[in-house]
Amino acid sequence: KQWYQRRVRGDGRDWEPVDEALLFEHFYEGFMAPYFGCYHCKDIRRALATIDMDDDGLVDWNEFKVYLVWAGRQYPHVADAQELLDKAFRLGLIPAMLA
Repeated sequence: KQWYQRRVRGDGRDWEPVDEALLFEHFYEGFMAPYFGCYHCKDIRRALATIDMDDDGLVDWNEFKVYLVWAGRQYPHVADAQELLDKAFRLGLIPAMLA
């Protein structure tokens, strides 16, 4: 997926590609769908709010990276990127959103 940042101009519907952030819906589709039932559910909003540390309505790479680095340090013997992602969500993000 392309990372995006919202640029508000005029009517506020313009989007420009950048290397730093994803829209919530794109982050959900690319990473979160296997862990959460639907994009419009209450749990997904809490999870996205947990990741969105600067409260800008986007998932920045550095915000998501926190969970990946944590999972890599806690579980250094993961087999592949998918297992790292699974650890980050199941053992990092989901417990954090419930705290």
